[in-house]
Amino acid sequence: MIDYTKIMAMIEHWLQSEVNGYFGSDYGPDWNSLFLGPLSAPVANTFIEKMKSDIPILKQLSPDQLQLWSQDEGFETKVIYLRVANQVAINLNQVRDMQVARNGETFDVDAS
Repeated sequence: MIDYTKIMAMIEHWLQSEVNGYFGSDYGPDWNSLFLGPLSAPVANTFIEKMKSDIPILKQLSPDQLQLWSQDEGFETKVIYLRVANQVAINLNQVRDMQVARNGETFDVDAS
């Protein structure tokens, strides 16, 4: 039986994965589309849809049980939170910062 703790483990695994990290699959969060766009860009729905396509069990949750919201922090910073089942709020900024610290950032030297 799949319960809340197993769903949270699936979400944590998904958040720690790199997008396109599995050969032949685009599994994982696209942090760049979430964090590197304009602050007013409506990215929550596409992020949640990507999460639901990668973790099909989440399609059974109602919109009230899987939410993404942001909070302004200062002039040019938004902190983005993920709430699952109205119980846990995950700070996605911290998750991404830990992943960047672990893996490092990559740059395209041929970018124009």
